[in-house]
Amino acid sequence: MFDFTGEEKKVMVFILGLAFCGLVLSYLIKINCQVARLVYPAIQLAKLNLNKVSLSELVAIKRVSLKLSQRIIEYRNLHQGFGTLAELKDIKGIGDQRYEKLKELFFVE
Repeated sequence: MFDFTGEEKKVMVFILGLAFCGLVLSYLIKINCQVARLVYPAIQLAKLNLNKVSLSELVAIKRVSLKLSQRIIEYRNLHQGFGTLAELKDIKGIGDQRYEKLKELFFVE
């Protein structure tokens, strides 16, 4: 039925192998979040200044909810800005674990 040359057979096996690897990788991403982070890393190109960031910019960050964004802005207004990043821990809803994730996204100037 199909009369392929030796080289055409090798190309077909290679293409099928790539397709199979893609399917396996896709399945692994669906069942394991760690694999997804390796394949699709979260890229943060620039850090945001905590003393100048707007509410809409905070809400756009996946790790920061609207309520937490409002608390950050409220804290900043009450204390005339942030002196250090560690002050984030003083905000309700930001513990040690969340602080470790957030400190990579912000800086204080």
